[in-house]
Amino acid sequence: MARFLKIGLITLTVLLLLAVAAVVAVTQLVDPNDFKPQITEAAREQGNVDLRIEGDLGWTFWPSLGVSIGRTEVRPVGDDALLAAIDSAAVSVAVLPLLWGEVQMDGVTLAGLDADLVEDANGGNWESLGPASSDDAPQPEAAAAGNEPTGDELAIPVSIPSVSITDSRLRYRNTVDGTDIVVDQISLSATDVTLDAPFPVQAGLRYQDQADMRVVLDMDTVVSLNLDQSIYRLAPLDMTVELAGVTSKPIPVRVQGAVEAALDDDRASVRDLVLEVANMVARGSVEVSQLSARPLIAGALKTDSFDANALLEAIGETPIETARQDALSRISLEATLSGPENSAMIDPLVVRIDDSTVKGRAGVTDLDTTALSFDLSLDAITLDDYLPAESDSEEAMPAGVASNNESPEALLPPLSTEPLLPLDALRELSLDGVFKAGSISYDGITLSNLAMTSTASGGLLKLSSFSAEGLEGDMRVSASLDARTDTPVITSKQTISGMQVQPLVQMAMDDDLFTGILDLDGTIEARGNSEKALFDSTVGILDISLARGTVRGVNLHNTLVGGINDMLGAYKALSTLIPGQESGKLPAALSRDTEVVQLDARARLEDKVANIDNLNAELSDGTITGKGFLALRSEQFDLKLGMKSPRLTDNPYLKDQTWPLRCKGNLQGDAADWCRHDKDGFKAIGKSVAARLATDKIKDKYGIEGEGDTAEEVVKDAAEKKAREEVNKKLEEGLQKLFK
Repeated sequence: MARFLKIGLITLTVLLLLAVAAVVAVTQLVDPNDFKPQITEAAREQGNVDLRIEGDLGWTFWPSLGVSIGRTEVRPVGDDALLAAIDSAAVSVAVLPLLWGEVQMDGVTLAGLDADLVEDANGGNWESLGPASSDDAPQPEAAAAGNEPTGDELAIPVSIPSVSITDSRLRYRNTVDGTDIVVDQISLSATDVTLDAPFPVQAGLRYQDQADMRVVLDMDTVVSLNLDQSIYRLAPLDMTVELAGVTSKPIPVRVQGAVEAALDDDRASVRDLVLEVANMVARGSVEVSQLSARPLIAGALKTDSFDANALLEAIGETPIETARQDALSRISLEATLSGPENSAMIDPLVVRIDDSTVKGRAGVTDLDTTALSFDLSLDAITLDDYLPAESDSEEAMPAGVASNNESPEALLPPLSTEPLLPLDALRELSLDGVFKAGSISYDGITLSNLAMTSTASGGLLKLSSFSAEGLEGDMRVSASLDARTDTPVITSKQTISGMQVQPLVQMAMDDDLFTGILDLDGTIEARGNSEKALFDSTVGILDISLARGTVRGVNLHNTLVGGINDMLGAYKALSTLIPGQESGKLPAALSRDTEVVQLDARARLEDKVANIDNLNAELSDGTITGKGFLALRSEQFDLKLGMKSPRLTDNPYLKDQTWPLRCKGNLQGDAADWCRHDKDGFKAIGKSVAARLATDKIKDKYGIEGEGDTAEEVVKDAAEKKAREEVNKKLEEGLQKLFK
């Protein structure tokens, strides 16, 4: 037995020596460069490529058996443009395992890969690769037969001690849309690569595109492969990214976690995620199932509280200037990903901004159409805290206030004719949203119980409803934007009920001009896609009502008194008709304001002007009627008013008289200069009243009714009538004496 064992060992040793001798003979006596023509021809026939092996092919024998290749270039047949090239590559296997039929890879290296992919209207330069004709392709039956396992085959290698890719580059250009992407400094290093156990991988690359966006990525992870169940795992994953070209400074990003793709189960997940962007840290996990059909997303994400301005400074952007110094210093987000398949909904969503909290749900209800949906609720916020602090510098002359020699329009910058709305994007927008707020404060005005609903589909955007309470009243607004044509149409309907107007006027005009309780009903429409087009085409109707109000700096009673005093100076005979003018003039009221009991007006918007077709108001000391206009852009206005003041006198000659007043100027000007009495109108009234007074006095005293437009004409006419009467009387007396 021992003898047979000894013979067997000797025989095995001889066979091993023969095998080694054969390998040595092959590697030492056979020059692989002699096969370059055959390799090149095979590449042309099977790959339709022009393979140029410029470097040498070489063998290695001990301790590994391998082959190496130098500079090699690949071009599509018939094209001199380079498709891809490598500087060097090598593959080696361990020698000893070969002797008993096993293949154990020793290493794979690739250096200097350079691929240049170009795509134009006719396709990509890589699309011609493959067998020159279908006849050259292996037949399925033959391929299947050739792949049937046999007992004589070497074992499939399942372990590679080292894989290395260095100094590689990939460029993709699209001459149609201008895309130009370069990914270089590509590197990958893996050790102990196997299908049975996790193995470490380090990788890196640099990305740059035509917009000069630059990304530098470094990744360190452990890879696990389960080919039988198609499960691929990166865990733990530690990846750093430097994103440049978007902000002034590169944005540092770090991602940690565990990534898994289970293709047979049609799912992928990211667990134990830690995302760091500058000073912001987020944690969470995400899982996507039904990858090949209609994805179903689930997970959660939560950020630590962070300072927004510190984040902006870290990426080289200008911090947001706010009136409140610590505004935007405490921001956080909590998001739970959920919802039906083919959606990406966050429900619930919680966003905290300092002392304010937004809660609700938001996301994409249909990933195919990117249909957006939200239902959010805000507790309270003061917007003034987040606006820039007011400047102490002197304000420039308000727009619309012109010098004596300038038109108000000349001081205003021209309205832009550039496209204002992104019509194509609006037509693709699909939206269904609800927003509510407990209170929103701005510039001293607080709106509470705010609620709005909005929709968008096919280019038609609707603010279905907007309601809010504030300033002791409430408002209701509905509006739409029809962007389905190249001439979009904006329409709105607004109703204000019982709202204090004073804060609104102060906010709009920076002056305390009006007080009172406002009711308003209005409809407005505008067409076009530029500032100028929209402004020029604005039309609408506004019905305005103001109760228990005050007009600051304007006293219409004093304006009336001033006109009457001028009239009395010209027609002294009328002084007896108005009590309280013993000094020769009526006294002015001490107040500089006009008290309004009730005012109603209708304004018609067209041709950049608000035409006030009728205005009726009851004042504390009279009534007014009138009409006029307000130029919407320059804020120039002109109102012709008629005022009655029965409290001024109960004399029948003046009691029901309508006195003409004129208010004109600019809303940004001094209110004290707005209103004056119409001198010609007052003169005409004085002339008419004096004539009526003369007529009545002469009739009462002499029984003669004089005629004329002025007192002088009435007296003259009465005197002539009286003279004729005296002549006729004397003639009658003479005739009577003649016949006696």
